[in-house]
Amino acid sequence: MVYYLNEVELKYLTLNLRPATRINPVPEDLRGWNWHSPPIKPYYDVKLPMYLICGNYCPSGRDVYLAMVEKVKGEEEFPLILGKCIHSALAEAVRQAKRLNFDSKPPEFEDERIDKAVKLVWEYTITACKSAFLRTRGEQPYASEEDIILTSMPFLIEHRLDGSLVGCSGIISVDCYDYLHNIVFDVKVGEGRGRLYTTGYALVIESIYEIPVDIGCVINLSFGDNLSITKDLHYIDANLRSKWIDERDRKAEIVFKELDPGKAGNCSRFCLYRSRCL
Repeated sequence: MVYYLNEVELKYLTLNLRPATRINPVPEDLRGWNWHSPPIKPYYDVKLPMYLICGNYCPSGRDVYLAMVEKVKGEEEFPLILGKCIHSALAEAVRQAKRLNFDSKPPEFEDERIDKAVKLVWEYTITACKSAFLRTRGEQPYASEEDIILTSMPFLIEHRLDGSLVGCSGIISVDCYDYLHNIVFDVKVGEGRGRLYTTGYALVIESIYEIPVDIGCVINLSFGDNLSITKDLHYIDANLRSKWIDERDRKAEIVFKELDPGKAGNCSRFCLYRSRCL
């Protein structure tokens, strides 16, 4: 399953990232539980969706203006549709595995590309979860079935959280939170950098539960004949937190003052509002 770390990743986590969090700890004022004080406290009384804060599809931030001020509905291209289907299938596969329905079948799609990708993710996830369950059951013969499930699949999938304390709108859906290793995950389909997403998720979790979340992992999924997975394990340090806060406040200012920042010089082909700027 994409959220399990392999041996090399676990060593990197244990011998590199964990020590880094102790040697150079996050300052208290950059923890989510200090949402009521600067700099975590939003400068403007504006609530933004996490994807607008972290997406960075538009360098100028005009996507924020169009979405929040002009109320323009974005146009979903194939990569975004594929990503939504993969996220949904991944979440459902984990739910079925936790019910021990290891023979469950994936949803079907008319688009052959999406259907093939979903089947690859589903099979990979179910197989990994089953393997972890059987291994844990063999190692803990006196544990209850519930305990085995909780320890072999320690994942909160699409965990819903209220991000309003740190300036986010509505309910935030965290791709995955590993509650045993205290890692927050963000899944990307194709190439993408999502460290701002994991940072935002960490701040939201800290603001509600008041527990430190220092480690993030961005997972990139690529599809060809087979599923390809790469992981970016990282320390959610002071620099990342400050960058997230700067992005939130910069984009909140656009909404609060209703300022059109103009077209970006290098418009992303994945931007929902690209057609409005061509």
